[in-house]
Amino acid sequence: MSEVGKGSSILRTVAPLLALFIILTIGGALLPYVLPEETVPTMPPVTPPSAVLDSLQIGTSQIRVPVDLKTFAEKAKRGEVSVSINVWTSLTPLEAMAFNSIISQFGREYPGIKVNHRGAAANMKEVLRASIRDAENSAHVLSWTHNWTGELAEGALIVSLSQVLPRETLEDLRAQYAPFAYSAGIYKQELYGLPWAAESTVLICNADLTGGVLPQRFSQLEEIMARYHKPERGTYGLAWQVDPYHVYPIVTAFGGFYYDEEKDQLGLNSPGTVTGFFLLSHVLPYMFTRDVGHEAQLSLFEEGRAPCIITGSWNVLRIGEKVRNILVGPVPEIEGKTPRPFSAVRLMWVTKAAESDKDRLYASLLFVLWFTLNDNVAKTLVEEARLVPVKLSAIDFVRKNAEKYSAVAGALSAVANGALLPKSTKMAKVWGPLREALSAMISIYNEKGKEEALRQLRPLLEEAQRKAAS
Repeated sequence: MSEVGKGSSILRTVAPLLALFIILTIGGALLPYVLPEETVPTMPPVTPPSAVLDSLQIGTSQIRVPVDLKTFAEKAKRGEVSVSINVWTSLTPLEAMAFNSIISQFGREYPGIKVNHRGAAANMKEVLRASIRDAENSAHVLSWTHNWTGELAEGALIVSLSQVLPRETLEDLRAQYAPFAYSAGIYKQELYGLPWAAESTVLICNADLTGGVLPQRFSQLEEIMARYHKPERGTYGLAWQVDPYHVYPIVTAFGGFYYDEEKDQLGLNSPGTVTGFFLLSHVLPYMFTRDVGHEAQLSLFEEGRAPCIITGSWNVLRIGEKVRNILVGPVPEIEGKTPRPFSAVRLMWVTKAAESDKDRLYASLLFVLWFTLNDNVAKTLVEEARLVPVKLSAIDFVRKNAEKYSAVAGALSAVANGALLPKSTKMAKVWGPLREALSAMISIYNEKGKEEALRQLRPLLEEAQRKAAS
């Protein structure tokens, strides 16, 4: 019998969840955060500008920078310059509160720089593209997840840090962050953005409903789902936002993929992808499938109508406001296979709009350096926004205080398991066809049942592959 035809046996035999070692291991090891040797980023071969260097202290970090930038920073501290920069982000309301308090910290340290924070619209790329020549009103610093890097760089919307900072500065920066996070800012061998947080898909359980258990194996999760699932009473076994991003962990557990950036290969209809989507048939019977969108599924969990949810780690803060006792960890292993969710790194880029004025360019660079290197910033983001840090010293802080920051430590484990979202512009062609395929599968499941949905699964993925390749 094929792997797809094994039915519920897929969910029976699993191994311990290795990713939790990042929390449990005692000592200084940060191995789960180190990429395999061949994927650890090397310094871009681009020859940066030569410069006379000086040392710039940011929190506990010390980096070599051009003396002009150091002089500007000193003047900004003394209020001897007056420059304003626009920072555009896309944050949840609770994250934005933490972000704004951090901006206030920056303003107190550098009174010569005024930071105008704007929460951008959903079409932020288009807004930036339309305004990039408006030096006063466009973004000077932009933040989003790293998968935008390729499109922003190809569109000449962001500044290559490899072109404006000397090699010594890049070397010092590289040593500050987890290797995968630093590599997230590299596109075509040039450094464009600096990392400040990471996120991934996680399993969150209501400890009061699971008896204090966070499943480490999918079979454990299935037992909880079966025990709690009573739709006639309005309760369901699991909440899960079913879309291409959030179901990716089960796809990768069986060797599936959407797009292999290294091989430049699509895999929407690969055997592993088909098998991974097939696993949904073991989960959908325990779910409320009439609305598998973000708000509907999140509400089920927040209202205590589902014991666990598979969702983005960025929802930890919101959920923690409504559910008193939560447990956070990676998506459980399936038959000894470790799911690899998409991991995304939040970057800060300096945009081309900042280049028109040297002081504004330096102010933008200084803000990005200060924000991503300052340990107090990272601690604020952990404590107030429950965001996963990427600076090595901040990762070590969370690891050493895992009991206090258990939700962040659990999300850290999921990030460590993750696969970075591709930065290639070709990935943009994948999302639409995959969303259509998943939506069609859910509709068929709701209207005609599981067997028909499974029968249509491969043709749906074949069609998604064809559209993504066109």
